[in-house]
Amino acid sequence: MSKLKLLSQDDLAEISDKFGEILESEVSKSLPAKEIEDLDLDIVLSYENEQLDVDVNVGVIFDELSEISQEQIMQAIDEAYLKFDLFIDDNFRV
Repeated sequence: MSKLKLLSQDDLAEISDKFGEILESEVSKSLPAKEIEDLDLDIVLSYENEQLDVDVNVGVIFDELSEISQEQIMQAIDEAYLKFDLFIDDNFRV
């Protein structure tokens, strides 16, 4: 795998925004919207020594009748990370 290019603050802002979009899209595709009352995404980027680490916390408030499992949420997050990796490969690797 090729190396990340040197990332600017603008790059980091773009990366954070894009991961938020990807994550929201994957959660929306994987989980029934009518069962979700609120979705809170907390994305933390760390970029040191040319290494990018991305952590995410997903807070979901479900409808009281929801049957969504933790496994479904984790699967959506995993899918989002896969798509995010492709975005990084296509846009920020040299």
